[in-house]
Amino acid sequence: MNQLIIKFLSLALFITTTHKYYVSTTLIDFDLKTKSFEITLKVFYDDLELALNLDSKNIDYKQDYEYLNELYWSYLEQNFQLKSNGDLIKIEYLGFEKKRDQINLYMEINDELNEGNFTIKNSILFNSFSNQKNIILIRKGNFRKSFIQDKYNPTDGIDFDY
Repeated sequence: MNQLIIKFLSLALFITTTHKYYVSTTLIDFDLKTKSFEITLKVFYDDLELALNLDSKNIDYKQDYEYLNELYWSYLEQNFQLKSNGDLIKIEYLGFEKKRDQINLYMEINDELNEGNFTIKNSILFNSFSNQKNIILIRKGNFRKSFIQDKYNPTDGIDFDY
């Protein structure tokens, strides 16, 4: 009987330790010098590769940079949108960088967002992973706002009234 309990606990421990979390983080930070919002979206590279049907064995991030850059920007255009007072905000995609186990995607908004309603839609990886969570942090001066988006809540609104 003890062996059965030990096997069951070992299996339970194995299942809980191999569980993978699916998360991305996005920092939207206002730069006083350039008067623009700098955006860094971080995602695990293997999750992004899976979502884009890429074979990691055949990817050379240096040699395939231009191809991947276009692919990532196309994916971002569909899954990462910002609106101010209902109007789509033009986002300038700057490129990506692979760091260890993640891809950092860099973007910028050159227009300062003034007072008003601002919405963020981040549905990155929601079609690939049902338990995907996207953490977003916005900073401008003393203003700080953070929230977590998921498949059932991919859009959040913010009122800049500072």
